[in-house]
This record gives sequence, C-alpha cells and structure tokens, in this order.
Amino acid sequence: MEVQCPTCSAKFVVPETITVATCPYCGTTFELESKEKVGDHFFFPPIGKDAAGLLLKFISREYGAPADIVDARVKEKVLHYVPVHFFYIHGNLQGSTAEEVMLIGVPAVGKFKELLRDYPFPVRGKRFFDENIVKKGKYYEPEISKDEAEKEAVSKVVAAIREEARDSGDWFSEDRLVLDVHYQGLVHYPVWEVHYEYGGEEFYGFVDGADGRVIEAKYPMTSEARKKAGVLGGGVLGAGIIAGIVFAATGGLWGFLGGFIPGLVGAAPILFKSAHRIQTTGQIRRVYEHIHFKP
Repeated sequence: MEVQCPTCSAKFVVPETITVATCPYCGTTFELESKEKVGDHFFFPPIGKDAAGLLLKFISREYGAPADIVDARVKEKVLHYVPVHFFYIHGNLQGSTAEEVMLIGVPAVGKFKELLRDYPFPVRGKRFFDENIVKKGKYYEPEISKDEAEKEAVSKVVAAIREEARDSGDWFSEDRLVLDVHYQGLVHYPVWEVHYEYGGEEFYGFVDGADGRVIEAKYPMTSEARKKAGVLGGGVLGAGIIAGIVFAATGGLWGFLGGFIPGLVGAAPILFKSAHRIQTTGQIRRVYEHIHFKP
C-alpha cells in the first residue's frame, strides 16, 4: 500500500502487514495509523555465515557433548527480525555517589522477551531500516509500545541505583533521583532459530544473526560425561563434609557449616549438570543464572 511521510510528505509503498514505517527519503519513523513519529528505525544486517554451522561447532566444544554432533542433521533454520526498543539512560542520586549509565534494549515481542532479557546487544553496525528485510525473514511488529518499554528500562536503572546506594550505606529516595532518558529508536534485530536432529531426537538453538554468538542451545550430554560429573560432584561434597567435621572439633556447629557449605556450593552445579541429560548452554552467560554468583 502507498503511504505518505508526515515530515517530508513523500509517498512510498510499504507491505500491507506492517504498522510502523520508515520514510526512505528523510528517515522519519512513524505509525501508519496515527502518523505519530516514534523515533529512528534501524535494523542489523545478518552476517554471511551459516548459523547452523556456528551452533553445532560451539556445542561440540561443550563438556559432555557427543564428538560427532557437528555432523547432526539440520532440520530447519528460521531468521527472525525481532523488534527492540533502545534507551540511553543516565541516572543518579543527588548528593550521592550512586550513579548508573546504561544502554538498554527492551525486546518488544513476547516470544523473545525471555531469550533476550538483559542481552548485551552490540552498539555498532545498525543501519536505517530497509523495507526489503520484511521479505527476507520472519518479521515481527512491536507488541510493546515505546512508553511501556521505557518504563521497563527506567525500572532497571532505578533498581541498580537503589542497590548501589544500599551497598554504599546511603539511603534511597525518589525525591533525590535524577534521570535523563534518551530514546535511541526501534531496531529490528536478527536472530536465527536452528533445529537439528541427533540420535533420533530434535534439539534447538538460537544464534545472534548480527555477530554469530550462540545465545542459547540445547544438546544431549553423553552418559560417560554425566557419570564423571557425578563422581566429581560427590567428591567435592565429600571433601566439604570432611572439612566440616574437622572444623567442628574446634568450632562446633558453626565450624561444621564453615566447611560443609563451601563444599555444597561447589558441588551443587556439578551434581545438577550430572542429573540432566539435556543440557542448556550459550556464549552469553548471565551471572544471575549461576549458583556461584547468586546473592
């Protein structure tokens, strides 16, 4: 269908399915129905590498992965263009050292909300939106508005400032809070979804289409690797129990806990891994998902 830019009045053709368009003449991004400007609209072009090859090669280097998994049969590859609202936010508490500067991307479609939660998106490489990408992958319209995304982004910054103030012994008050929020625009980000078959079972993974990083992947761990992990985890836990007994001789219950708890903390992720045949991995490690980094 033909639309008219609210800024330069140029007319151009867009697909019937989209609700947000970017003028190819002046770069203005606006909602088709209301003609309201929504900031700049960008996209990241996908790299010219095979996403399935990158995924399987990465999995093959993971602990316990079958040696021949690189030869697994690829069943399906889908390129998703995910809408993401970007904000640059500077916040601080007046009269305090608590301060945060963040570039935050908020995924605007529910299907990828959890997968891309707190994802470290690259800051370089984006280009002004090209309507042709709608035909080159699975294109999604934003389900979350700019205002809703801004509230989410601001809440993350405020939470970080609150925590920083608490750690420094300061007190947090919204009256002292100063926020400078800049909307960086809507970006359609490429994410590859890959499904592969190994040993008669189907597994999947997601690959960053802009730089080739494996966001998340599922793979089967061999029984031999699971047994080794179980033995190792049991050894670490046993060492903690022995240390606790030794320390209990002089420190009582607290002495026992002082030896046992570190052993339990060290053994837990190893034993957890050994108990699950299907493993989840990725090149983007979130510290809050790792037992050693949980507060």
